[in-house]
Amino acid sequence: MSQDPKIVRLNILDTDYAKMAAGERISEERRQRLAWGETGAIDRISKQIARYRYDDLDQEGRDDLLCSMGMTAGLFTLADMEEINDRLRQTGSFYLTASERQQIMNWLRDELAVDLETNPEEIW
Repeated sequence: MSQDPKIVRLNILDTDYAKMAAGERISEERRQRLAWGETGAIDRISKQIARYRYDDLDQEGRDDLLCSMGMTAGLFTLADMEEINDRLRQTGSFYLTASERQQIMNWLRDELAVDLETNPEEIW
């Protein structure tokens, strides 16, 4: 009773897509330090970090990813989110202030040892 093998064709030439799908490498020690209730939060942030690095995003797209990471990490209060949403309603575009961006970048550096301003190939 032999079965014919299933052949799945993969286009692995798009290395940026592969990096985004795999997510950013975050050390196990850093993962364990962040004892979050939701186990998928770190995986979600690692994919958002990879997308921030490798996807061809404009500033609004990068700010949206940073905001998502900040919300997952609990860096923003409800008042902060209301202020961000109010800016969106007033201006018609989504953006973070320089201090909001810096807050998230600092958290990523301090807690996950991820520097979004540096290319990961330069680190490893």
